Amino acid sequence: MKKIKNIIVVDEAVSNEIFDHFQKYLIKKGYKNFESLFIAKAHQGMPDGQILQHLLNSKTIFLTTDRPFHNTVLSQGLKSYCVNNNTFISRKLKGIKNKNYAFHKNDLTLKDNYHLPKTDIRSILLPSSEKGLKKLRTKRRRIRSHFGGQDHLDQVTITVSWEPFNSLILFGIKFRISSNVGIKALNASESYITDKIETENRNIVAINYALILSIQLMLHFVKTQVYYDAPKIEDPLLDLQNEHQSPSLMLFAELKKNFANIEFIPSTKGWFIERLRAKLVDLSKYKSNEIVTGNISDILVKLKNINLVNNG
Repeated sequence: MKKIKNIIVVDEAVSNEIFDHFQKYLIKKGYKNFESLFIAKAHQGMPDGQILQHLLNSKTIFLTTDRPFHNTVLSQGLKSYCVNNNTFISRKLKGIKNKNYAFHKNDLTLKDNYHLPKTDIRSILLPSSEKGLKKLRTKRRRIRSHFGGQDHLDQVTITVSWEPFNSLILFGIKFRISSNVGIKALNASESYITDKIETENRNIVAINYALILSIQLMLHFVKTQVYYDAPKIEDPLLDLQNEHQSPSLMLFAELKKNFANIEFIPSTKGWFIERLRAKLVDLSKYKSNEIVTGNISDILVKLKNINLVNNG
C-alpha cells in the first residue's frame, strides 16, 4: 500500500455520488489516508485560474468534469482525474485545448465565496423551466470560464432593437464583454424574444428585456453601456420623469437600481446595431428556433405581488 497523504480537491460540478466512487477507485489503486476539499463548500464559485493558483500542488489530486481544465492541470505537472461516463481518466485528453489564465491583483486574495451578492429582483426574473435554467447556467459558466472569473470583467456592452413580427414584437439583444486583464472580448450572448406588447410600451420593454438578461447572467455589477436603436427607441431615462408611470416603466426603474454603473447611448449606425437590425428583419420573415417567447407580463405580476407584500 502506498503511504502517501493526498488531498482530493473536488470541483463544483462533481456530485457526491461520483466522489464516493472516486474514493473507492483510489483505494483500489493503493491510496489511503487522503483528505478531501470540496470547492463548492470551501470556496464557492471559485474561478478555474484561482483553483490552479491557490488550491492545487504536488500533494493534491484534482477531480473534475471540465476537460480543458483537466488538461491544463496536467500540463502543470499536477495530478488530475477527469470524470467520463463513471470512469476516471488521468491522462491528457486528445483534441482538447488547455485553458490560458490571466490574473488580476484581486486574484491574490483567497476568498471563502466567489459568488456575487444576491439581488432581490433576480428571483422573479429567472426562467421557470429547468431547461431554461440549464441554458442560463451554461451561458454563465461560458462567460466565467472565458474570463477566468467575475473580477476580470471590465465592461458589458448591450445592443438592443426591435422589429414588428406578425401581431407581436420581436426584440433583439446582443451582449459583448471586455476584460481588464488583456483577455480578448467575448460576444457573450444574443437573444431574440417575441412578446405581445402595446405600441406605447415596446420601447421600454426592449430596454427591460436587455436589463433582465443582464441580471440573469449576473453581469449587472459590471460597468454597462446600453446602445439602443435610435430613432426606434427613445432615451428611457426621460420617461422616468413622467408623473404617471406604466407598470413597464416601474419595472425599468426597479431593474435600473440593480446596476452599479449603467449608461444609455443612442445608436444610429455602426457594425453592431446594423447587424442586429438585419438579423431582426431576417428572423421576422420566417419561423426560427432562435426565437423564444417572452414573459414580461408574468414578471410584472410577480413584481406587483412583491410590492404588495413589502407595502403590506
